[in-house]
Amino acid sequence: MFREFSSFLQESTYKLIGYELSDLQVSQLCQFGDLLLDWNKRLNLTRITDPHEVILKHFIDSMVLSKYISGVSFADIGTGAGFPGIPLKIIRPELTIILMDSLKKRLNFLDIVIKDLNLHEINTVHARAENFGQDVQYRNYFDNVSSRAVARLPVLLEYTLPVLKINGLFLAPKGSQVDDELAESQKALKLLGGVVESVEHFSLGEGAEHRAVVLIRKVKETPIQYPRQAGIPTKDPICYFKMKKG
Repeated sequence: MFREFSSFLQESTYKLIGYELSDLQVSQLCQFGDLLLDWNKRLNLTRITDPHEVILKHFIDSMVLSKYISGVSFADIGTGAGFPGIPLKIIRPELTIILMDSLKKRLNFLDIVIKDLNLHEINTVHARAENFGQDVQYRNYFDNVSSRAVARLPVLLEYTLPVLKINGLFLAPKGSQVDDELAESQKALKLLGGVVESVEHFSLGEGAEHRAVVLIRKVKETPIQYPRQAGIPTKDPICYFKMKKG
């Protein structure tokens, strides 16, 4: 089905992020879209099912991160249906990617996507973010980390900074509440060893929600006690004040 929208995919990707997709990349993204909507009937992977919206709000919203990535190792924490990790792997095949999620059924879906799209150097890991951050195999390991639509920024910092190398980069996709989340994050940044380098704003077209990418550099070692035990970061975020709901 997504083949019918291949021209829209190519044109929108070039218009919105300046990237020209190859025929192979178009084919892989269309195949991913078909698998996503098929499996969504059973797994409830996404509320977005219109192909135009999938292309804009999932594919392009993921691929925009590509321009900020340096190095080769990338962790997608709380990957869900594979965003941003799968689209990034398609347009940056040289990346070595870990897709981490706490729900095994979602990872079973992504294992099939990886196989069917013939992707290499991309693997799934079944874990909670807190345990992933304390795993000696992954702590201080990645050049880049992202986490999309998982939690507010103070919580994400506790999930992501522990697995970044010193000088690694956390790419945090955010929406219209980005300024509020940055204000909430000052204590966590200082404590966990991160510095905000920039906030990059972009648009997915007329009528779309405001989008931003917060670029956070890890400048010092994260204290070993972080991330805390499973569930604590969301119940007791590292903030000067209580976070707003929603």
